[in-house]
Amino acid sequence: MLDFTIPQGKTGESGTPVELLSAYSTPAQAGTNGTALIFDRNALSYGTAVSHTAGSSSFTLNKPGVYSVAFQGNFAPGSGVNFPLSVSVSLQQGGSPVAGAAAQHTFHTSSDSANLSFTAPLAAASAPATLQVVGNGTAYLYGIMGITISRLGDIPTT
Repeated sequence: MLDFTIPQGKTGESGTPVELLSAYSTPAQAGTNGTALIFDRNALSYGTAVSHTAGSSSFTLNKPGVYSVAFQGNFAPGSGVNFPLSVSVSLQQGGSPVAGAAAQHTFHTSSDSANLSFTAPLAAASAPATLQVVGNGTAYLYGIMGITISRLGDIPTT
């Protein structure tokens, strides 16, 4: 008969709780050059690191740290535009573009539509910090879009 025991290791540390906010918008809305996109509803929210008022374009980072932002949305030309029509979206932090957080499409007919998306990390050295997704193009429609902003952790010090 064999009789053995397996030693138990130290109890591990609990992980950092997830802090995130997701928001979306389904009705088609008109956009113009340089306007921030409006997210009419909030979906999932954990923690207090990110806040958003439904029906607004601004998201607030309430804690300094490293964040990940994932955006996707459907875009189409507005009425009466000249083709080709270039439409782009970009993430702005405090009014400045976030590197790598942009997408663009060129439309050639009024029946075109395109899904634009980006995923990018960013650092917020201080809080509060404001994020907005800004659209550029003469006249376009946007809708069926969503955004998820997740706090990944503190900014590394080394």
